[in-house]
Amino acid sequence: MENIILQIVQEKSKKIIEYFQSHGVCGINQMAEELKRLSEEMALEMLTAFIGCADEAICEAKAQRKSDGIKVHERRVPRTTFTVLGEMTYQRTYFDMPNGERKYILDDVIEVAPYERIDSGISAKLVNTAAMYSFGRSADIVTGGQISRQSVRNKIMNTGEVLHIPAKAKKPPEALHIFADEDHVHLQRGGNAIIPLITVCEGKRRLSEGRNELIEAFHVQGYGIKPENFWEYVYALCAEKYDIEHLGKIYIYGDGASWILTGFDYFTSAMHILDEFHFKKRLKKLLAGEICASYAGVIHRVISDNDPARFEKIIDKMLLAVNEKLPEGKVRTGRIKALNDNSKYIRKFWEAIQNMKTPDSIGSCTEAMVSHVLSERFSRSPMGWSKQGLSKTSMIRVFVLNGGKIQPTDTLAWKKYSNKNSVITTHKKYEAIIKAQHDKLFKDVNSWRWFETESQISGKTTGTSVALDALGRMRNVS
Repeated sequence: MENIILQIVQEKSKKIIEYFQSHGVCGINQMAEELKRLSEEMALEMLTAFIGCADEAICEAKAQRKSDGIKVHERRVPRTTFTVLGEMTYQRTYFDMPNGERKYILDDVIEVAPYERIDSGISAKLVNTAAMYSFGRSADIVTGGQISRQSVRNKIMNTGEVLHIPAKAKKPPEALHIFADEDHVHLQRGGNAIIPLITVCEGKRRLSEGRNELIEAFHVQGYGIKPENFWEYVYALCAEKYDIEHLGKIYIYGDGASWILTGFDYFTSAMHILDEFHFKKRLKKLLAGEICASYAGVIHRVISDNDPARFEKIIDKMLLAVNEKLPEGKVRTGRIKALNDNSKYIRKFWEAIQNMKTPDSIGSCTEAMVSHVLSERFSRSPMGWSKQGLSKTSMIRVFVLNGGKIQPTDTLAWKKYSNKNSVITTHKKYEAIIKAQHDKLFKDVNSWRWFETESQISGKTTGTSVALDALGRMRNVS
């Protein structure tokens, strides 16, 4: 084994010396890329050799296997998997187990899941990256495009449920701010899907001119969840983080959609503050057109003065003016409908509009949250999503944005529910056999004797031999 390792090191060291002899000092990127390529080649060859040695150790442990009733069924069965070093193929042995099954003991020991072509560590990186970028972009970033976008999607779909539990707050904040809005996403088979989003924070702090950040913020998405279950979940997370009974004021910012109003059934003491973006959008529609635009000043004033009675009178005047000055037809009908619909919305949420002036309000940022958390990944580019893909990817994206990280075992969660494709089991006895062989092989490595044995490097002096000799003489450097 040690001769194999040394041979690999010698060959790659020789190639490195030859590269610099022929190219000299050139562009740093070019030199770095070549060294990276050669280093990864060497690491991959060494890894394959180590794995092969481990399988050989299991095969040679005949006495232990006999006592366990394990027999060799087939030797040198190839297995190809994609790792951080690239694609690798190694040989392992297929064993007949005493219960009638057949297993690759080596695969269990080195934690390679059955039927998985991609290493779970790479799978986790692909999923974490796909939370922020497209599936194709994730494959490019993590594997240099060696894995297809479909493979990335498969890893997303195989990932189990992940949940962000916010850390317990040391003390209850003076106020809790809850922003609620939704994103509309195109589906592959037509139509749109709605992803509700709630962001909870303790306030905001100023970073620089025009830039603020939310304090202790966390996000919760509710795709496919009933409003009452979604808000119950949000309430439970808040109760996990805060002592709800001793919280100060609670503010819910939103546009007044029915699912948002469900939140007041759970946060019963919360104050509703209408989202400013949607309020201005409604005002713009209310005051559209030359006739209605002439009432803009007075409309803004009566809302600012909290005078709903006068607001009603102004709306009546606007309707009368539209009927008098516009001819019958679609334009007049459309204008009257816009006046009625948007004035009705403002009446319905009059109190929530007045609450926008509350001193403790930090200003609504629901649109900004939806844009950053959801739209950036799901609705800005002209793509269509499957319901299953949207459900998994939105869950993972919010989890990652909350500071979570998909672990290798998360990408194998689907195997927990299959007896055939069970999660990796550990063979402690054979791990110990492999470790004993490993310790025997490497007991003299620290003496650097590999680099000192003359017989290992014969022939005339070369750049490789000089480099290895120098490396050996460095052993006493502290």
